[in-house]
Amino acid sequence: MSFSTFGQNRHLTIGIKNNGICFGNSKKNNGIRLNVSDKETDTINGINLSVFSKATMANGFNLGLITNENKYVNGLLLNVITGESKKLNGVVISGLGYVGEEINGLGIGGFAMTGYKLNGIFLSPIVIGWYNRDKIKIINGFAIGGFGVISNKINGLSISIVQNDVDTLNGVSIALTNRASILSGFQFGLWNVAENNKILKATPIMNVNLRRKKPSR
Repeated sequence: MSFSTFGQNRHLTIGIKNNGICFGNSKKNNGIRLNVSDKETDTINGINLSVFSKATMANGFNLGLITNENKYVNGLLLNVITGESKKLNGVVISGLGYVGEEINGLGIGGFAMTGYKLNGIFLSPIVIGWYNRDKIKIINGFAIGGFGVISNKINGLSISIVQNDVDTLNGVSIALTNRASILSGFQFGLWNVAENNKILKATPIMNVNLRRKKPSR
């Protein structure tokens, strides 16, 4: 058993050094860690349960009762309200929304799921990618948004009830209305706009363009 009162990292650990069950704001821990608010937390391996979760590296299962702002995440991350990370590999489920510079895996947001680069499967009842258009550079994979999917670029399948708004679409887009500045694939909906089509820029039911954009010299 170890006990620390140094600086922000006051904690009680039942185990050996940083291995075992930790109560409090330990800087590192391998095992199970219970805390209220993470401060100056370095690496957590195992299970971390916090009200305000914020670590440089979190590997394993991480629950933030209010927020989850771990910088790098590998594993399963849950947050009741909001969360944010620089890079996440695994699964993230957020009650309200989640922002990640890069998310690889499965992302589910109660309101919004957004990031700079999304690779995998992403679902949100209301919207995907509407937090800040400048941050949504690319979605690779499968995106479902209740009212809209918005991205600078999508490689894959995009489905929403109301609108898909994409600058460059390589794949398939399904919604009531679909818009793409550059389309290489198919759009299915009541109204479909492919701005790079020379003749049929706007069509009902379906629009298609299978010509690849030539690289600029």
